[in-house]
Amino acid sequence: MAFTMPEGTLEDRLKRYLDGFGSRHGLLESEIVGDAVRVVAAPGDVPAVLATAKEVLGIPHLSFITVVDRVGSFEITYALIDFRGARVNLKTTVEGDEPVIGTATAIYPTANWHEREAYDMFGVAFAGHPDLRRLYMWQDHFDHHPLLKSFEISTRRTFEGLR
Repeated sequence: MAFTMPEGTLEDRLKRYLDGFGSRHGLLESEIVGDAVRVVAAPGDVPAVLATAKEVLGIPHLSFITVVDRVGSFEITYALIDFRGARVNLKTTVEGDEPVIGTATAIYPTANWHEREAYDMFGVAFAGHPDLRRLYMWQDHFDHHPLLKSFEISTRRTFEGLR
């Protein structure tokens, strides 16, 4: 598999990334902040924006996915890097107690573990994920997601049935 590093100065690449996203997608917000392009998209648009990042703009790597529990909604951020100092932070918000968003594993294979971690810790499901099972917690008899703000730290009740 051949890999070509993105060309141009950091400023040129950031502007190209911002223009590339803006011309192809109806983004909710987009701007350049320091060495990063910050993009906010609707949840249903995330796979298409990620596909544009990789296939059109040549941003080769999904570094990580973070989730923030906002009680009733979840902010999900996809952090992309181009290996030459530019970053793209794609943010979306999913609503509900059992949130679902499309997987990015077919676009960025590194999404596999990050999505499993988000599922395990927050209960965010990624539709179409090839192997969405828990990463850290027990597979059976543990119905909790420990990084939810609603998670009760009660070792007796939380871990009941696991010992």
